Amino acid sequence: MTDNGVWVESVEAALLSEIGMSSARMMKVAYLPYSVKNMDEEHCVPLLQPVNTLQEDEASGPNAMVYVNKISTRTPGEEIKKLLKKDPGREEILRNYDFYTILLSTSIRMGDPSTTRFINATVEFVFPPGIKILDYSPKDRGIVTGIIETGGTGISLSQTMDFLAFSSQSTKVQSDNPENRFEVRVGPEAKITGTYSKKKGYSLEIPPCELLEYQVMLKNEHEVYAEIYPPMPTQEIQSTGNETQAVFSLIIQTPRNLLPEIHVHIEGRVKGNLWGVIPLKGSVVLTKTSNVS
Repeated sequence: MTDNGVWVESVEAALLSEIGMSSARMMKVAYLPYSVKNMDEEHCVPLLQPVNTLQEDEASGPNAMVYVNKISTRTPGEEIKKLLKKDPGREEILRNYDFYTILLSTSIRMGDPSTTRFINATVEFVFPPGIKILDYSPKDRGIVTGIIETGGTGISLSQTMDFLAFSSQSTKVQSDNPENRFEVRVGPEAKITGTYSKKKGYSLEIPPCELLEYQVMLKNEHEVYAEIYPPMPTQEIQSTGNETQAVFSLIIQTPRNLLPEIHVHIEGRVKGNLWGVIPLKGSVVLTKTSNVS
């Protein structure tokens, strides 16, 4: 937890296909011999050499990695009162529960982008029973499309969970106080900086041109799922091939002093000249945090 009351957790998970790594390497060597011919002579692998002699960490196959970050803060009381305005038990709920705004930042990276491209995915975020999702964002596909079209150097999220694009060169969206800053992981060696303000909400240094398109849907009171896919090419949006990011937001109601664990399930599809269309699956758990002060 940072000094300003922001809890950050970053985890990674493999998205795996049914094609084994050895089979994938064999296919790559057999059908893309130029990929090894262009290697340095000392690392060159003869075409007749058994594939299992290749280094295990060599990128092959249609697999991917997903980096998931949970960024949590207490939701301001005035926002909760608005959400519970029509609930007859509002006062009792306010006394007996805590409320958190949770950002879920995901980055999907292909294991071998030279042979495989991302098609789409469904991501499920599942809370344990007893946790209630009060609100979520973005609910409409057009929200992310508008952010991508706007451009800029980052994205922001207000306390009312409105997503916007911003430019750090023209707009000072957050304080320069180091206590307002945090980092989230988006790749093997890559991180981005985020900031939080109780008045203005969150900002993340994710260029909108790196956003995938997506929307969030409520499955039941403790589970949401999101559909993710590459931007649809238009006159305003041209795919760069660098789109890997998606950011979701939730406001949850939880028992006192408890940040619950979240189970994340991902099912996607990728396509390559060697593999055709291949399904991928993976899951990860964002751990439970108790005794939150």
